[in-house]
Formats: sequence, C-alpha cells, structure tokens
Amino acid sequence: MAARWYGLWWGGSGYSLPDDNDLEEFASLADAKHKLIERYLHGYWQTTAFAFVHRDPSRVLTPCVGENCEILLYGSRAGGDWPDMRIFLGPRGGVRSERC
Repeated sequence: MAARWYGLWWGGSGYSLPDDNDLEEFASLADAKHKLIERYLHGYWQTTAFAFVHRDPSRVLTPCVGENCEILLYGSRAGGDWPDMRIFLGPRGGVRSERC
C-alpha cells in the first residue's frame, strides 16, 4: 500500500501562497506528481481535482500555473513547521522530488 501524503500546492507567480485551509490529500507520491504536472500542462483548459482536507473537494481550472509551481508535502495531515518533501518541475518538463 502506498503512503498517503498531504500537501500545499503553489501554482507560481499567478497564484497567492497557500494557507492551512488549502491542505490537500494525495493517495501516494506518484498521485501528487501526477496532479502537479496535470495542473501545469492542462489546467488552462481542463479542470483538475483538489482533494482538500479542511474544506469540500473541488474541480477547478488552473490557467496561470508557471514553471515554478511546486507542492510541499507532509507525511501527516498535522503538517508541521517544515515539509518532509518538495516536488517541482525539472528543467526538461519532468517532475522532480527532494527531501527537505
């Protein structure tokens, strides 16, 4: 069974920084990576799912996502002062991850 992750997504210069109310649940690291690339590549014409933890789930467009978008990932819904992992777009369009 894959580990669940909880994350705060930031779309780049076209969006404000997330707050605690924006926390999302991801089924796995692969799910989080898929959502990041989906929002970047298709967000201007296709809605994408947001599985929020503290509010109702939504499907929205993300038309202003930039190449500097990222998701800060936490191992629990309690979060913390520092994320466990960060996923972001690499220089050739793939999704990269790094421990924080």
